[in-house]
Amino acid sequence: DPLAALRTLLPRRAECADAAPAPLPFVGGLVAALGYELAARFEALPLAHDDARLPFADAFALGVDRLYALDHGFGRAYAVALCAGESAEAAAGAARAAARELAETAPRAGWGVPARDECTPRAALSPQRGFDAQEHAKAVEQIRERIAAGDLYQACLTHRIDAEFSGDAFAYYCALREANPAPFGAFVALPEGAIACSSPERFLSLGDAGVLETRPIKGTRSRREAPAADRAEAAALLASEKDRAENLMIVDLARNDLGRVCELGSVHVPELFAVESYATVHQLVSTVRGRLAPGRDAFDAIRAAFPPGSMTGAPKIAAIALLAQIERARRGLYAGALGYLDVRGGCDLAVVIRTALLAGGRIAVHTGGGIVADSDPRAEWEEAEAKAAALLAAARAW
Repeated sequence: DPLAALRTLLPRRAECADAAPAPLPFVGGLVAALGYELAARFEALPLAHDDARLPFADAFALGVDRLYALDHGFGRAYAVALCAGESAEAAAGAARAAARELAETAPRAGWGVPARDECTPRAALSPQRGFDAQEHAKAVEQIRERIAAGDLYQACLTHRIDAEFSGDAFAYYCALREANPAPFGAFVALPEGAIACSSPERFLSLGDAGVLETRPIKGTRSRREAPAADRAEAAALLASEKDRAENLMIVDLARNDLGRVCELGSVHVPELFAVESYATVHQLVSTVRGRLAPGRDAFDAIRAAFPPGSMTGAPKIAAIALLAQIERARRGLYAGALGYLDVRGGCDLAVVIRTALLAGGRIAVHTGGGIVADSDPRAEWEEAEAKAAALLAAARAW
């Protein structure tokens, strides 16, 4: 059980104390990724695609006991250390000493971000798509037929785009961050490859007050160059009955998921159908919150809600089973979760979308969107292409 194994890597909350409290959501613990196919460990699901091209495990966790945290808004930097000891006083003294040592060795400029003039533009990519437009349209129709038959309401159809890439992975991430800034940007370097993430979507967060939150995204429109046309696209997204219905289905799914681990009556929707704008797309976002029930922890919440409902469809199990028949590539880390689990019991995990996996001289990008009864195959293809645009452009730029 991967979640049970991860839980053993963190101390119990009662065993942790702040020697010098810092106004940070993460002061150490685990940085972890959970791949989509882990869902087969929690439910009887047919998720067994082989994938020789992507060497990443279905889950990984990095134990973090030393870190720098930069607060760009207030121009501050923090050096944080975790230490254990035979007593609270011994642990606190060791942690203070380790943090001071870390602060004294902190880089003072640049923080390792490569300058543009250090990077060489790459040749145009020759991407290989898991579906072409016609094949994608057939897959959309398959899902619509199953929806018409009453088997499900929505399914998130995805496909993978592969290309050769010999550039520097961190330079690629910097280009992606510049081209497509997002609230859950992340770069993780592993022995087998690198993850460059520019996700806009929160899967789960759990704060000190025990409030559990998820922010599903469903509903997309492409950005336009002309300001008036761009505003019109955002307004059309907000007014679209199809997109609102698609979003509401996943909100209901998220309410049900959180309800499995939250106090009775605490699950609510403080924000419904908010439009958020990113470099290439406008998106429709809602917020679902609840208060975690006594005796439950972040790992219980992950188990209850995984994989993210916005990346499956509704009902979740029926959608996953159908997508396993239609999609041609293993999703792997895509459509799973990436983020941190703090030693104090909190967590913040993003949905792994708008993410590139770089390994073995190749880059892999997944893209897709939710299919409902009145989906138009051409519009769904264009939406998927818009979501992948920034990821592919960054690979060409640096």
